[in-house]
Amino acid sequence: MNRLITLLIATLITVPLFAQTSKTKDFSKVYSEKKFYFSGWGEPNRKTTKEEQLTTLGKWAEAGITDLLPSVGIDRLKELIELGSKQNIKIHAWHWMMNVGGSEECRAHPEWYSVNALGQSCRDFHPYVNYYNFLSPFSEGAREYIKKGVREKAKIKGLASVHFDYIRYVDVILGNNLQKKYPYKGGKLKQDRILPDYDFGYHPNARKQFEEAFGIDPMDIEDRAENPAWQQFRMNAISSLVNECVEICHEEGTASSAAVFPFPQLAREYVRQDWAHWNLDYFFPMIYKEDHDGNMGWVEFATKEGVREMKEGKHLFVGILVGDYGDNLQDFEQAIVQAHKNGARGITFFTINSLNEAQLAIIKKYNEKFNK
Repeated sequence: MNRLITLLIATLITVPLFAQTSKTKDFSKVYSEKKFYFSGWGEPNRKTTKEEQLTTLGKWAEAGITDLLPSVGIDRLKELIELGSKQNIKIHAWHWMMNVGGSEECRAHPEWYSVNALGQSCRDFHPYVNYYNFLSPFSEGAREYIKKGVREKAKIKGLASVHFDYIRYVDVILGNNLQKKYPYKGGKLKQDRILPDYDFGYHPNARKQFEEAFGIDPMDIEDRAENPAWQQFRMNAISSLVNECVEICHEEGTASSAAVFPFPQLAREYVRQDWAHWNLDYFFPMIYKEDHDGNMGWVEFATKEGVREMKEGKHLFVGILVGDYGDNLQDFEQAIVQAHKNGARGITFFTINSLNEAQLAIIKKYNEKFNK
């Protein structure tokens, strides 16, 4: 039965996800002026004066930073677009997608939330951290709420793109170093297998739709945690939502991008995120090496894998966690080199405010070298 489901799902479910989006303009030109880009998640300190913020933006621009991805509201985005234009810095709306269930509107709709294999709703059970309030891509109400939020941002005049984040399920598996930070049932968390507490995607609609298509409730599949068909079915629900949101962005004349997990296969296994098949204009894999016990080879490997699996014509920007590098300027420099060498279109720093003067000098050096 499980083998039959796997074969059926490959033909029945995935077909519509690969349809090309209709475009009224070429959104790939958002990043078209330079050969290699430097950008960052964050913003100048909003508590400072506009003059001070312009000075900060000017310092970043002087180093070669051309794009910022702030996680802020609409009014602040408009303000940053105006400020950024004075320093030739484009602004992208860093926008949370599935993990937005903490809002008052969402709390009023318990049927919107993601559900784990134990039947626990993310409305009441917050895995790992209290701010994990994931909605379900199988809830039509949740999908409409998420799409409404995307459209509100995409309408902003002068915005370079809407940048999706948390467009996935709760982490089925954490990176090895992250596991060490969390307790589990009186002991330490060890995810050497899939634990039902963190295996999400069992929304009633998901179970019903799967059973209608394949004649079996996923709860009755013997190897449901590992079953490739059930995994793909859940990933497809996220993928279809992404592609609908891409269309919304394009309808409003705005490009789309997303922060995704380090490389496609890891993303599928860790957070049920099949990002290599999305219709996004740009991809920002978060290649945070310390989360996964990685060395500099991690940056090289993850970049190669992402570039290899992406659709033709798409662009990848390596996301690095500045704190992973500490005072090791040699490794910081090597991360930039590896991103460029292995096919990335740019590198993005988390966070932009974490960069010190020495790191900004390195960025300036490679901006001049790569963009001659």
